[in-house]
Amino acid sequence: MLTQVQSSHFVHECHICEPRGGCLGLQLLDSPEAQQQLSNAKKINRKSEHVYREGEEADCFYVLRSGSVKSYLVTEDGEEQVLGFYLPGDVFGMDTTEGQQRMSSAITLETTSLCRFPHAYLGGKAQGTNLLKITAEQMQRDHNLVLMLARKDADGRIASFLDDLACRYRSRGYSAEAFVLTMSRQDIGCYLGLAVETVSRTLTRFQECGVLKVNRREVEILDHATLRKIAGTRISSASPSCRQQEVEFKPV
Repeated sequence: MLTQVQSSHFVHECHICEPRGGCLGLQLLDSPEAQQQLSNAKKINRKSEHVYREGEEADCFYVLRSGSVKSYLVTEDGEEQVLGFYLPGDVFGMDTTEGQQRMSSAITLETTSLCRFPHAYLGGKAQGTNLLKITAEQMQRDHNLVLMLARKDADGRIASFLDDLACRYRSRGYSAEAFVLTMSRQDIGCYLGLAVETVSRTLTRFQECGVLKVNRREVEILDHATLRKIAGTRISSASPSCRQQEVEFKPV
Protein backbone atom coordinates (compact mmCIF):
# COMPACT_ATOMS: atom_id res chain seq x y z
CA MET A 1 0.00 0.00 0.00
CA LEU A 2 1.33 3.41 -0.93
CA THR A 3 2.10 5.88 1.85
CA GLN A 4 2.51 9.65 1.90
CA VAL A 5 5.39 10.74 -0.28
CA GLN A 6 6.71 13.90 -1.91
CA SER A 7 4.83 15.18 -4.93
CA SER A 8 7.58 14.33 -7.44
CA HIS A 9 7.76 10.75 -6.20
CA PHE A 10 3.97 10.58 -6.16
CA VAL A 11 3.76 11.52 -9.84
CA HIS A 12 6.37 8.88 -10.65
CA GLU A 13 4.27 6.25 -8.88
CA CYS A 14 1.22 7.32 -10.90
CA HIS A 15 3.16 7.02 -14.14
CA ILE A 16 3.71 3.30 -13.53
CA CYS A 17 0.01 2.75 -12.89
CA GLU A 18 -1.56 -0.14 -14.80
CA PRO A 19 -4.49 1.64 -16.56
CA ARG A 20 -3.62 2.93 -20.00
CA GLY A 21 -5.10 5.71 -22.11
CA GLY A 22 -4.95 8.36 -19.36
CA CYS A 23 -5.88 8.52 -15.69
CA LEU A 24 -8.82 10.40 -14.27
CA GLY A 25 -6.94 10.73 -10.98
CA LEU A 26 -4.11 12.79 -12.45
CA GLN A 27 -6.62 15.08 -14.14
CA LEU A 28 -8.24 15.77 -10.78
CA LEU A 29 -4.94 16.63 -9.09
CA ASP A 30 -4.65 20.40 -9.29
CA SER A 31 -2.95 21.11 -5.97
CA PRO A 32 -0.32 19.59 -3.62
CA GLU A 33 -3.08 19.04 -1.07
CA ALA A 34 -5.07 16.98 -3.57
CA GLN A 35 -1.97 14.95 -4.42
CA GLN A 36 -1.41 14.15 -0.75
CA GLN A 37 -5.06 13.13 -0.35
CA LEU A 38 -4.87 10.81 -3.33
CA SER A 39 -1.63 9.31 -2.04
CA ASN A 40 -3.51 8.29 1.09
CA ALA A 41 -6.42 7.02 -0.99
CA LYS A 42 -4.52 4.35 -2.94
CA LYS A 43 -5.19 0.85 -1.76
CA ILE A 44 -4.42 -2.74 -2.68
CA ASN A 45 -7.09 -5.37 -2.07
CA ARG A 46 -6.53 -9.11 -2.09
CA LYS A 47 -8.72 -11.47 -4.09
CA SER A 48 -12.31 -11.83 -2.81
CA GLU A 49 -12.17 -8.71 -0.64
CA HIS A 50 -15.11 -6.32 -0.68
CA VAL A 51 -14.43 -2.77 -1.80
CA TYR A 52 -17.86 -1.83 -0.42
CA ARG A 53 -21.14 -3.52 0.44
CA GLU A 54 -24.75 -2.76 -0.38
CA GLY A 55 -26.30 -0.37 2.15
CA GLU A 56 -23.03 1.25 3.25
CA GLU A 57 -22.56 5.00 3.12
CA ALA A 58 -21.56 6.15 -0.36
CA ASP A 59 -19.21 9.11 0.02
CA CYS A 60 -16.68 8.23 -2.69
CA PHE A 61 -16.09 6.55 -6.02
CA TYR A 62 -13.19 4.46 -7.30
CA VAL A 63 -10.87 4.22 -10.29
CA LEU A 64 -9.45 0.75 -10.88
CA ARG A 65 -5.67 0.79 -11.35
CA SER A 66 -5.04 -2.93 -11.86
CA GLY A 67 -6.89 -6.20 -11.42
CA SER A 68 -10.65 -6.63 -11.79
CA VAL A 69 -13.80 -6.15 -9.73
CA LYS A 70 -17.28 -7.66 -9.79
CA SER A 71 -20.37 -5.60 -8.99
CA TYR A 72 -23.44 -7.44 -7.69
CA LEU A 73 -26.54 -7.21 -5.54
CA VAL A 74 -28.54 -9.77 -3.58
CA THR A 75 -32.20 -10.14 -4.53
CA GLU A 76 -35.05 -10.43 -2.03
CA ASP A 77 -34.99 -14.22 -2.33
CA GLY A 78 -31.29 -14.32 -1.47
CA GLU A 79 -29.95 -14.88 -4.98
CA GLU A 80 -26.84 -13.06 -6.18
CA GLN A 81 -27.26 -11.03 -9.38
CA VAL A 82 -24.05 -9.95 -11.13
CA LEU A 83 -24.33 -6.39 -12.44
CA GLY A 84 -20.99 -5.97 -14.17
CA PHE A 85 -17.23 -6.42 -14.28
CA TYR A 86 -14.71 -3.58 -14.01
CA LEU A 87 -11.28 -3.52 -15.65
CA PRO A 88 -8.25 -1.21 -15.24
CA GLY A 89 -9.24 2.39 -15.96
CA ASP A 90 -12.94 1.86 -15.17
CA VAL A 91 -14.79 4.11 -12.74
CA PHE A 92 -17.20 2.44 -10.33
CA GLY A 93 -19.09 3.11 -7.13
CA MET A 94 -21.29 5.86 -8.61
CA ASP A 95 -24.63 4.11 -8.05
CA THR A 96 -26.20 5.44 -4.87
CA THR A 97 -29.67 5.78 -3.37
CA GLU A 98 -31.30 9.11 -2.53
CA GLY A 99 -30.05 8.55 1.00
CA GLN A 100 -26.46 8.28 -0.30
CA GLN A 101 -26.20 4.55 0.37
CA ARG A 102 -24.64 1.91 -1.82
CA MET A 103 -27.13 0.26 -4.18
CA SER A 104 -24.82 -2.69 -4.82
CA SER A 105 -21.70 -4.45 -3.57
CA ALA A 106 -18.27 -4.66 -5.22
CA ILE A 107 -15.77 -7.46 -4.65
CA THR A 108 -12.32 -8.12 -6.14
CA LEU A 109 -11.79 -11.04 -8.51
CA GLU A 110 -8.00 -10.98 -8.08
CA THR A 111 -5.36 -8.89 -6.33
CA THR A 112 -6.52 -5.38 -7.17
CA SER A 113 -5.15 -1.85 -6.85
CA LEU A 114 -7.51 1.12 -6.88
CA CYS A 115 -7.80 4.82 -6.10
CA ARG A 116 -10.53 6.18 -3.85
CA PHE A 117 -11.96 9.64 -4.65
CA PRO A 118 -14.26 11.49 -2.24
CA HIS A 119 -17.28 12.94 -4.04
CA ALA A 120 -16.04 16.37 -2.95
CA TYR A 121 -13.31 16.06 -5.61
CA LEU A 122 -15.89 16.78 -8.29
CA GLY A 123 -17.11 20.05 -6.84
CA GLY A 124 -16.47 22.85 -9.32
CA LYS A 125 -14.02 20.83 -11.44
CA ALA A 126 -14.17 20.82 -15.20
CA GLN A 127 -12.71 17.29 -15.09
CA GLY A 128 -16.06 16.16 -13.74
CA THR A 129 -17.22 16.25 -17.36
CA ASN A 130 -14.74 13.50 -18.17
CA LEU A 131 -16.06 11.43 -15.29
CA LEU A 132 -19.62 11.86 -16.53
CA LYS A 133 -18.49 10.73 -19.99
CA ILE A 134 -16.90 7.57 -18.58
CA THR A 135 -19.96 6.89 -16.43
CA ALA A 136 -22.25 7.40 -19.42
CA GLU A 137 -20.24 4.84 -21.41
CA GLN A 138 -20.60 2.30 -18.61
CA MET A 139 -24.33 2.99 -18.36
CA GLN A 140 -24.62 2.46 -22.09
CA ARG A 141 -22.98 -0.94 -21.60
CA ASP A 142 -25.61 -1.72 -18.99
CA HIS A 143 -28.35 -0.73 -21.41
CA ASN A 144 -26.85 -3.00 -24.05
CA LEU A 145 -26.96 -5.81 -21.52
CA VAL A 146 -30.69 -5.31 -21.06
CA LEU A 147 -31.22 -5.52 -24.82
CA MET A 148 -28.95 -8.54 -25.03
CA LEU A 149 -30.87 -10.45 -22.37
CA ALA A 150 -34.17 -9.62 -24.05
CA ARG A 151 -33.29 -10.41 -27.65
CA LYS A 152 -30.36 -12.81 -27.89
CA ASP A 153 -29.95 -16.54 -27.40
CA ALA A 154 -27.10 -18.08 -25.40
CA ASP A 155 -24.65 -17.97 -28.31
CA GLY A 156 -25.40 -14.30 -28.96
CA ARG A 157 -25.07 -13.37 -25.30
CA ILE A 158 -21.71 -15.02 -24.80
CA ALA A 159 -20.37 -13.76 -28.13
CA SER A 160 -21.47 -10.22 -27.21
CA PHE A 161 -19.86 -10.54 -23.80
CA LEU A 162 -16.52 -11.67 -25.24
CA ASP A 163 -16.59 -9.05 -28.00
CA ASP A 164 -17.29 -6.33 -25.41
CA LEU A 165 -14.37 -7.51 -23.26
CA ALA A 166 -12.09 -7.51 -26.31
CA CYS A 167 -13.12 -3.95 -27.21
CA ARG A 168 -12.54 -2.75 -23.65
CA TYR A 169 -9.07 -4.31 -23.55
CA ARG A 170 -8.22 -2.83 -26.97
CA SER A 171 -9.23 0.68 -25.85
CA ARG A 172 -6.79 0.35 -22.94
CA GLY A 173 -3.88 -0.70 -25.14
CA TYR A 174 -3.99 -4.41 -24.30
CA SER A 175 -4.48 -7.39 -26.57
CA ALA A 176 -8.02 -7.79 -27.87
CA GLU A 177 -7.30 -11.28 -29.20
CA ALA A 178 -5.98 -13.07 -26.10
CA PHE A 179 -6.92 -12.38 -22.51
CA VAL A 180 -7.77 -14.05 -19.20
CA LEU A 181 -11.31 -14.31 -17.86
CA THR A 182 -10.82 -13.24 -14.26
CA MET A 183 -14.48 -13.96 -13.59
CA SER A 184 -15.75 -17.51 -13.10
CA ARG A 185 -18.13 -19.37 -15.43
CA GLN A 186 -20.75 -19.02 -12.71
CA ASP A 187 -20.29 -15.24 -12.59
CA ILE A 188 -20.57 -15.02 -16.38
CA GLY A 189 -23.74 -17.12 -16.33
CA CYS A 190 -25.27 -15.01 -13.58
CA TYR A 191 -24.40 -11.83 -15.49
CA LEU A 192 -25.87 -13.10 -18.76
CA GLY A 193 -28.86 -14.94 -17.32
CA LEU A 194 -27.53 -18.38 -18.30
CA ALA A 195 -26.84 -21.62 -16.46
CA VAL A 196 -23.17 -22.29 -15.81
CA GLU A 197 -23.46 -25.50 -17.86
CA THR A 198 -24.74 -23.47 -20.82
CA VAL A 199 -21.76 -21.11 -20.57
CA SER A 200 -19.31 -24.04 -20.59
CA ARG A 201 -21.07 -25.83 -23.46
CA THR A 202 -21.21 -22.67 -25.55
CA LEU A 203 -17.51 -21.92 -25.07
CA THR A 204 -16.70 -25.52 -25.99
CA ARG A 205 -18.84 -25.27 -29.13
CA PHE A 206 -17.17 -21.99 -30.13
CA GLN A 207 -13.81 -23.71 -29.75
CA GLU A 208 -14.85 -26.75 -31.79
CA CYS A 209 -15.96 -24.44 -34.60
CA GLY A 210 -12.65 -22.59 -34.63
CA VAL A 211 -13.92 -19.27 -33.30
CA LEU A 212 -12.08 -19.46 -29.97
CA LYS A 213 -9.25 -21.27 -28.28
CA VAL A 214 -10.08 -21.84 -24.61
CA ASN A 215 -7.73 -23.12 -21.93
CA ARG A 216 -9.54 -22.85 -18.59
CA ARG A 217 -9.78 -19.08 -18.12
CA GLU A 218 -7.45 -18.19 -20.97
CA VAL A 219 -9.31 -17.17 -24.13
CA GLU A 220 -7.89 -16.50 -27.57
CA ILE A 221 -10.22 -15.18 -30.28
CA LEU A 222 -9.27 -16.91 -33.53
CA ASP A 223 -12.08 -15.58 -35.74
CA HIS A 224 -13.31 -12.20 -34.55
CA ALA A 225 -15.50 -11.67 -37.64
CA THR A 226 -17.54 -14.76 -36.87
CA LEU A 227 -17.71 -13.90 -33.18
CA ARG A 228 -19.19 -10.50 -34.05
CA LYS A 229 -21.59 -12.09 -36.48
CA ILE A 230 -22.86 -14.43 -33.77
CA ALA A 231 -23.14 -11.43 -31.44
CA GLY A 232 -25.29 -9.69 -34.02
CA THR A 233 -22.78 -6.98 -34.90
CA ARG A 234 -22.92 -5.86 -38.52
CA ILE A 235 -19.85 -6.69 -40.60
CA SER A 236 -19.17 -5.84 -44.22
CA SER A 237 -18.56 -9.36 -45.42
CA ALA A 238 -18.01 -12.91 -44.28
CA SER A 239 -15.65 -15.53 -45.60
CA PRO A 240 -17.01 -18.87 -46.88
CA SER A 241 -15.80 -20.52 -43.67
CA CYS A 242 -17.80 -18.00 -41.64
CA ARG A 243 -20.95 -18.75 -43.62
CA GLN A 244 -20.39 -22.46 -43.13
CA GLN A 245 -19.88 -22.05 -39.38
CA GLU A 246 -22.97 -19.87 -39.06
CA VAL A 247 -25.15 -22.82 -39.94
CA GLU A 248 -23.58 -24.88 -37.17
CA PHE A 249 -24.46 -22.41 -34.42
CA LYS A 250 -27.95 -23.13 -33.15
CA PRO A 251 -29.73 -21.47 -30.22
CA VAL A 252 -29.54 -23.32 -26.94
